[in-house]
Amino acid sequence: MPVPKVTAGRLLVIDDDVVLTKLLKQAAIAAGFHVEVATTLAEGRSAIDRMSPDVILLDLIFPETTENGFALLAELAEQNSAIPVVALTVRNSLADRVTVARLGGQAFLHKPISIAEVLRVVTKIVNPAPLPDAQVLVVDDDPTVLETLIELLPPWGMRVTTLADPQQFWEVFTATAPDLLILDSTMPTFSGIELCQVVRQDPQFADLPILILTPYDDADVIHQIFAAGADDFVGKPIVPPELIARTTRWLERTRLRKRNRP
Repeated sequence: MPVPKVTAGRLLVIDDDVVLTKLLKQAAIAAGFHVEVATTLAEGRSAIDRMSPDVILLDLIFPETTENGFALLAELAEQNSAIPVVALTVRNSLADRVTVARLGGQAFLHKPISIAEVLRVVTKIVNPAPLPDAQVLVVDDDPTVLETLIELLPPWGMRVTTLADPQQFWEVFTATAPDLLILDSTMPTFSGIELCQVVRQDPQFADLPILILTPYDDADVIHQIFAAGADDFVGKPIVPPELIARTTRWLERTRLRKRNRP
Protein backbone atom coordinates (compact mmCIF):
# COMPACT_ATOMS: atom_id res chain seq x y z
CA MET A 1 0.00 0.00 0.00
CA PRO A 2 1.42 3.46 -0.85
CA VAL A 3 2.57 5.51 2.11
CA PRO A 4 0.22 8.50 2.62
CA LYS A 5 1.87 11.85 2.15
CA VAL A 6 1.10 14.84 4.35
CA THR A 7 -0.77 17.10 1.95
CA ALA A 8 0.37 20.10 3.97
CA GLY A 9 1.90 20.89 7.32
CA ARG A 10 1.18 24.50 8.19
CA LEU A 11 0.41 24.94 11.90
CA LEU A 12 -0.88 28.19 13.36
CA VAL A 13 -0.68 28.54 17.15
CA ILE A 14 -2.85 31.30 18.63
CA ASP A 15 -1.94 31.56 22.30
CA ASP A 16 -0.58 34.30 24.58
CA ASP A 17 1.48 31.84 26.66
CA VAL A 18 4.96 32.78 25.44
CA VAL A 19 6.76 29.90 27.15
CA LEU A 20 4.35 27.26 25.83
CA THR A 21 4.29 28.61 22.29
CA LYS A 22 8.10 28.72 22.14
CA LEU A 23 8.33 25.05 23.14
CA LEU A 24 5.51 24.10 20.80
CA LYS A 25 7.08 25.88 17.87
CA GLN A 26 10.44 24.19 18.40
CA ALA A 27 8.89 20.73 18.70
CA ALA A 28 6.51 21.22 15.76
CA ILE A 29 9.29 22.44 13.45
CA ALA A 30 11.34 19.39 14.42
CA ALA A 31 8.33 17.24 13.51
CA GLY A 32 8.20 18.76 10.02
CA PHE A 33 5.62 21.51 10.41
CA HIS A 34 5.85 25.07 9.18
CA VAL A 35 4.78 27.02 12.27
CA GLU A 36 3.56 30.53 12.94
CA VAL A 37 2.65 31.88 16.38
CA ALA A 38 0.11 34.62 17.10
CA THR A 39 -0.22 35.94 20.63
CA THR A 40 -3.51 37.78 20.04
CA LEU A 41 -6.72 36.98 18.18
CA ALA A 42 -6.12 39.93 15.84
CA GLU A 43 -2.71 38.53 14.91
CA GLY A 44 -4.35 35.13 14.50
CA ARG A 45 -6.90 36.45 12.02
CA SER A 46 -4.15 38.07 9.94
CA ALA A 47 -2.09 34.87 10.02
CA ILE A 48 -5.05 32.78 8.84
CA ASP A 49 -5.48 35.03 5.79
CA ARG A 50 -1.75 35.10 5.12
CA MET A 51 -0.68 31.49 5.57
CA SER A 52 -3.88 29.44 5.07
CA PRO A 53 -2.98 27.00 7.88
CA ASP A 54 -3.81 23.31 7.71
CA VAL A 55 -4.58 23.22 11.42
CA ILE A 56 -5.05 25.86 14.12
CA LEU A 57 -4.15 25.39 17.77
CA LEU A 58 -6.32 27.94 19.57
CA ASP A 59 -6.27 29.08 23.18
CA LEU A 60 -9.77 29.95 24.41
CA ILE A 61 -8.78 32.54 27.04
CA PHE A 62 -7.06 35.87 26.39
CA PRO A 63 -7.03 37.91 29.64
CA GLU A 64 -5.85 41.12 27.95
CA THR A 65 -8.99 41.45 25.82
CA THR A 66 -12.76 41.05 26.13
CA GLU A 67 -12.68 38.65 23.19
CA ASN A 68 -11.98 34.95 23.60
CA GLY A 69 -11.17 32.03 21.34
CA PHE A 70 -14.86 31.19 20.94
CA ALA A 71 -15.29 34.38 18.91
CA LEU A 72 -12.75 33.22 16.34
CA LEU A 73 -14.22 29.71 16.30
CA ALA A 74 -17.66 31.21 15.60
CA GLU A 75 -16.25 33.34 12.76
CA LEU A 76 -14.64 30.31 11.14
CA ALA A 77 -17.88 28.36 11.48
CA GLU A 78 -19.82 31.20 9.82
CA GLN A 79 -17.35 31.17 6.95
CA ASN A 80 -17.75 27.38 6.58
CA SER A 81 -14.00 27.17 7.02
CA ALA A 82 -12.44 23.77 6.34
CA ILE A 83 -9.47 24.50 8.63
CA PRO A 84 -9.45 22.08 11.60
CA VAL A 85 -9.24 23.86 14.96
CA VAL A 86 -7.90 22.30 18.17
CA ALA A 87 -8.94 24.13 21.33
CA LEU A 88 -6.32 24.45 24.08
CA THR A 89 -7.41 25.85 27.44
CA VAL A 90 -6.87 25.82 31.21
CA ARG A 91 -10.62 25.63 31.74
CA ASN A 92 -12.09 22.15 31.69
CA SER A 93 -15.83 22.78 31.82
CA LEU A 94 -18.46 20.72 30.04
CA ALA A 95 -20.03 23.95 28.75
CA ASP A 96 -16.78 24.91 27.03
CA ARG A 97 -16.43 21.44 25.53
CA VAL A 98 -19.99 21.57 24.17
CA THR A 99 -19.45 25.05 22.72
CA VAL A 100 -16.26 23.97 20.96
CA ALA A 101 -18.08 20.95 19.53
CA ARG A 102 -21.03 23.06 18.36
CA LEU A 103 -18.67 25.46 16.61
CA GLY A 104 -16.92 22.65 14.75
CA GLY A 105 -13.75 22.24 16.81
CA GLN A 106 -11.83 19.06 16.01
CA ALA A 107 -10.41 18.43 19.49
CA PHE A 108 -10.38 19.87 23.01
CA LEU A 109 -7.11 19.81 24.98
CA HIS A 110 -6.90 20.75 28.65
CA LYS A 111 -3.83 22.53 30.01
CA PRO A 112 -1.44 21.51 31.45
CA ILE A 113 -0.67 19.03 28.70
CA SER A 114 2.58 17.66 27.32
CA ILE A 115 4.00 19.06 24.08
CA ALA A 116 4.20 15.49 22.78
CA GLU A 117 0.46 14.93 23.30
CA VAL A 118 -0.41 18.21 21.57
CA LEU A 119 1.71 17.27 18.58
CA ARG A 120 0.22 13.77 18.50
CA VAL A 121 -3.29 15.24 18.19
CA VAL A 122 -2.30 17.86 15.62
CA THR A 123 -0.34 15.37 13.51
CA LYS A 124 -3.23 12.92 13.49
CA ILE A 125 -5.53 15.65 12.17
CA VAL A 126 -3.16 16.78 9.43
CA ASN A 127 -1.99 13.30 8.53
CA PRO A 128 -4.73 10.78 9.41
CA ALA A 129 -3.75 7.13 9.67
CA PRO A 130 -4.57 5.04 6.57
CA LEU A 131 -7.74 3.00 6.80
CA PRO A 132 -7.52 -0.71 6.01
CA ASP A 133 -9.04 -1.46 2.65
CA ALA A 134 -12.20 0.66 2.88
CA GLN A 135 -14.53 0.58 -0.14
CA VAL A 136 -15.74 4.00 -1.36
CA LEU A 137 -18.32 4.59 -4.09
CA VAL A 138 -18.27 8.02 -5.77
CA VAL A 139 -21.18 9.10 -7.99
CA ASP A 140 -20.62 12.30 -9.99
CA ASP A 141 -21.27 13.19 -13.61
CA ASP A 142 -18.13 15.35 -13.71
CA PRO A 143 -15.20 13.19 -14.92
CA THR A 144 -12.70 15.67 -13.47
CA VAL A 145 -14.09 15.10 -9.98
CA LEU A 146 -13.96 11.33 -10.44
CA GLU A 147 -10.35 11.51 -11.58
CA THR A 148 -9.46 13.70 -8.59
CA LEU A 149 -10.92 11.25 -6.08
CA ILE A 150 -9.32 8.25 -7.81
CA GLU A 151 -5.98 10.01 -7.31
CA LEU A 152 -6.53 11.31 -3.76
CA LEU A 153 -8.19 8.49 -1.83
CA PRO A 154 -6.33 5.20 -2.58
CA PRO A 155 -3.11 6.28 -0.76
CA TRP A 156 -5.25 6.48 2.39
CA GLY A 157 -6.28 2.84 2.24
CA MET A 158 -9.47 3.31 0.20
CA ARG A 159 -10.57 1.30 -2.83
CA VAL A 160 -12.52 3.71 -5.03
CA THR A 161 -15.32 2.80 -7.42
CA THR A 162 -16.62 5.64 -9.59
CA LEU A 163 -19.91 6.06 -11.43
CA ALA A 164 -20.77 8.88 -13.85
CA ASP A 165 -24.34 7.80 -14.71
CA PRO A 166 -26.71 8.03 -11.72
CA GLN A 167 -29.29 5.88 -13.55
CA GLN A 168 -27.01 2.88 -12.90
CA PHE A 169 -26.66 3.73 -9.23
CA TRP A 170 -28.62 0.98 -7.52
CA GLU A 171 -27.01 -1.86 -9.45
CA VAL A 172 -23.49 -0.53 -8.83
CA PHE A 173 -24.25 0.40 -5.22
CA THR A 174 -25.55 -3.04 -4.23
CA ALA A 175 -22.74 -4.80 -6.09
CA THR A 176 -20.07 -2.61 -4.50
CA ALA A 177 -21.43 -2.63 -0.91
CA PRO A 178 -19.35 0.46 -0.03
CA ASP A 179 -18.18 1.52 3.42
CA LEU A 180 -18.66 5.17 2.40
CA LEU A 181 -20.81 6.80 -0.27
CA ILE A 182 -19.94 10.14 -1.92
CA LEU A 183 -22.63 11.75 -4.08
CA ASP A 184 -22.74 14.91 -6.18
CA SER A 185 -25.65 17.12 -5.15
CA THR A 186 -26.58 18.05 -8.72
CA MET A 187 -26.71 15.46 -11.51
CA PRO A 188 -29.01 14.82 -14.50
CA THR A 189 -31.96 12.49 -13.99
CA PHE A 190 -31.29 11.74 -10.30
CA SER A 191 -29.58 14.15 -7.94
CA GLY A 192 -27.28 13.04 -5.14
CA ILE A 193 -29.90 14.18 -2.63
CA GLU A 194 -32.50 11.88 -4.22
CA LEU A 195 -30.04 8.98 -4.27
CA CYS A 196 -29.30 9.63 -0.60
CA GLN A 197 -33.02 9.41 0.18
CA VAL A 198 -33.24 6.12 -1.73
CA VAL A 199 -30.38 4.64 0.32
CA ARG A 200 -31.90 5.80 3.61
CA GLN A 201 -35.22 4.13 2.70
CA ASP A 202 -33.50 0.77 3.05
CA PRO A 203 -32.94 -0.17 6.74
CA GLN A 204 -29.91 -2.23 5.73
CA PHE A 205 -27.99 0.98 4.99
CA ALA A 206 -29.13 3.11 7.94
CA ASP A 207 -25.57 3.43 9.29
CA LEU A 208 -23.76 3.91 5.97
CA PRO A 209 -21.82 7.23 5.98
CA ILE A 210 -23.00 9.44 3.11
CA LEU A 211 -21.14 12.58 2.05
CA ILE A 212 -22.50 14.94 -0.58
CA LEU A 213 -20.43 17.24 -2.78
CA THR A 214 -21.90 20.72 -3.12
CA PRO A 215 -20.82 24.37 -3.30
CA TYR A 216 -20.59 25.98 0.13
CA ASP A 217 -22.60 29.04 -0.87
CA ASP A 218 -25.89 27.20 -1.52
CA ALA A 219 -27.62 27.23 1.87
CA ASP A 220 -30.87 25.74 0.53
CA VAL A 221 -29.08 22.72 -0.92
CA ILE A 222 -27.12 22.21 2.31
CA HIS A 223 -30.41 22.15 4.23
CA GLN A 224 -31.82 19.59 1.77
CA ILE A 225 -28.67 17.47 2.17
CA PHE A 226 -29.16 16.97 5.89
CA ALA A 227 -32.94 16.63 5.54
CA ALA A 228 -32.32 13.75 3.11
CA GLY A 229 -30.28 11.90 5.74
CA ALA A 230 -26.72 12.65 4.63
CA ASP A 231 -24.05 12.69 7.32
CA ASP A 232 -21.89 15.47 5.94
CA PHE A 233 -21.04 17.53 2.89
CA VAL A 234 -17.78 18.49 1.20
CA GLY A 235 -17.47 21.82 -0.54
CA LYS A 236 -16.88 22.29 -4.23
CA PRO A 237 -14.39 22.99 -5.67
CA ILE A 238 -12.77 20.16 -3.71
CA VAL A 239 -10.01 21.07 -1.24
CA PRO A 240 -7.88 17.89 -0.88
CA PRO A 241 -7.05 18.21 2.87
CA GLU A 242 -10.75 18.74 3.67
CA LEU A 243 -11.87 15.79 1.54
CA ILE A 244 -9.28 13.47 3.08
CA ALA A 245 -10.06 14.62 6.62
CA ARG A 246 -13.81 14.14 6.25
CA THR A 247 -13.68 10.76 4.51
CA THR A 248 -11.15 9.30 6.95
CA ARG A 249 -13.10 10.65 9.92
CA TRP A 250 -16.37 9.02 8.86
CA LEU A 251 -14.69 5.72 7.97
CA GLU A 252 -12.93 5.68 11.33
CA ARG A 253 -16.24 6.29 13.13
CA THR A 254 -17.82 3.41 11.24
CA ARG A 255 -14.92 1.13 12.09
CA LEU A 256 -15.12 2.00 15.80
CA ARG A 257 -18.90 1.51 15.83
CA LYS A 258 -18.57 -1.95 14.29
CA ARG A 259 -15.80 -2.86 16.73
CA ASN A 260 -17.90 -1.86 19.74
CA ARG A 261 -21.02 -3.75 18.70
CA PRO A 262 -21.83 -6.75 20.96
